[in-house]
Amino acid sequence: MVAPNGAPPLSDPLRSARLAVFGGRFLDARSELELAAPDVRTSPEWQLLSAMAGWRLGEYALSRTAAIQARDRYRSRGDADGEMRAENVAAAGAFALGELADAERGFARALALADRLADDLMAARCANNLGNVSYYLARYVTALSFYRLATATFEKVASWKGLAEGWLNSTIVLRESGELTAAEDAAERAVSAAEQAGDARIMGQALAAQSEATASLGDLDLARAQAERALDLATEHHDPLGEAEALRILSLTARAAGEFDRALELGQRALTIAERVRHPWTVGEAQRELGDLFSVVGREADARSAFQAAAQAFERIGAVSRAEEMRSR
Repeated sequence: MVAPNGAPPLSDPLRSARLAVFGGRFLDARSELELAAPDVRTSPEWQLLSAMAGWRLGEYALSRTAAIQARDRYRSRGDADGEMRAENVAAAGAFALGELADAERGFARALALADRLADDLMAARCANNLGNVSYYLARYVTALSFYRLATATFEKVASWKGLAEGWLNSTIVLRESGELTAAEDAAERAVSAAEQAGDARIMGQALAAQSEATASLGDLDLARAQAERALDLATEHHDPLGEAEALRILSLTARAAGEFDRALELGQRALTIAERVRHPWTVGEAQRELGDLFSVVGREADARSAFQAAAQAFERIGAVSRAEEMRSR
């Protein structure tokens, strides 16, 4: 980089790490961040980039801590833009750890800052994240309202990746609400937007959402193919939650096809990953699928144990209605 007026070139020690994070190369980003000089490692941008990479690699507690440190430093400098971005990542860490009340407050604060700064892209991200919190709490109408706001704003700013995220989240809520045709349409929109984005990681997540919608409509062969592709993409791009989700859906399709041994193997693999990254929601979902499987094959004690474990996981994040549903099962 050449500075004006013949001054020495400006230094940008975080350029490579920044490009890696925003290019979706999170392992490379970590390597670049670890190479930074000690004084750079205390900067709020280093902490924010570290938080962003850590979140994508499934290190949610470390991500949240780094994001909070970045937020506080940005705030002390009067940097509202940095504070907003760090607040959003800190809230995402709380969300992944199942601390939904903190997550909702953090996303709301980030949204308020985005509105103040007229940052439409961040406002859309925050709306999408608030929709996710509402979904976890089974507030489906509110979740869909946030997703509609998010997708409209992502479309306005031509963010294909954001649009894919908004539509795949809508797919999940619509499917659980029994609106299967609408879920199928939302899934197609999610996959199309992911293709436009050229982001393999979000494509894997969109395909996973589409595969479960497809399975709900009874096309198990197509659902399996979509989930297998989702699993390949998640594995290739180091997305542990994506891996767990794809494996859970593959277990579901195997169970529906009467392949019970295969379903059990896939379901247990999904649970292992979810427990490894300590993601309560995904643990609950994996245990719920195992409970359904054990119910079908008549292993009632194992089914009760799995549903109880699912209830405990959902209860840890305050998803009370989901916990009660699992206990009733």
